[in-house]
Amino acid sequence: MATKRKLTKKEIANNERMAKQRAKRGFSDEDVWSIDYWFCETISLMLKQLAKKPHGFQTLDENGDFIYKEKLTEEESDMYYKRWQDTILHLAFLADEMHPEKGSMKNPYDKEWHRIHRVFEKKYGWYGEKLYTEEDKKDSEKTGCYKMYGPEHDPVHGEEYRKIMDSWLEYEHKIEEYRDKCKDEFFALFSKYFRCLWD
Repeated sequence: MATKRKLTKKEIANNERMAKQRAKRGFSDEDVWSIDYWFCETISLMLKQLAKKPHGFQTLDENGDFIYKEKLTEEESDMYYKRWQDTILHLAFLADEMHPEKGSMKNPYDKEWHRIHRVFEKKYGWYGEKLYTEEDKKDSEKTGCYKMYGPEHDPVHGEEYRKIMDSWLEYEHKIEEYRDKCKDEFFALFSKYFRCLWD
């Protein structure tokens, strides 16, 4: 069972400072540093809250387009109410899916990717400095720049590690494509329903 890590005094003080900033101006420095994270998290929570019990609803057809109905039966009212709720929740779902960390699409190579980096760093140092040749050391002294070695340079397991890293990177591209697709759909719908997102 995982246990929750206790926050340090510094982290607690920082959280309090961020909370004061949000209370004073509506956003904190941390929110500004990662506007994409902040937007996805905030808009998702707001949309879910709006969808819980909206007092009004939009009359949308099956394609999500606006239609005008002068009078509605009770059955129609229930149907349009539910359809509007589902539309808002779909927007919230898209916001979660386009989030850099909360999306449902996970990289199956993550565990192995982190493992080989931990093993490599323990064995050869953070930048693989234990693999430095005399020429690398001389170049570093001359230029002040340090060559970086990674798991793919491991003398024994390099080829095996490279395959894992390539597979990880390839899947990361797939995740980014999926998130971008969700982002594009979200903002198309957000623009379409923008003036309707009130309760």
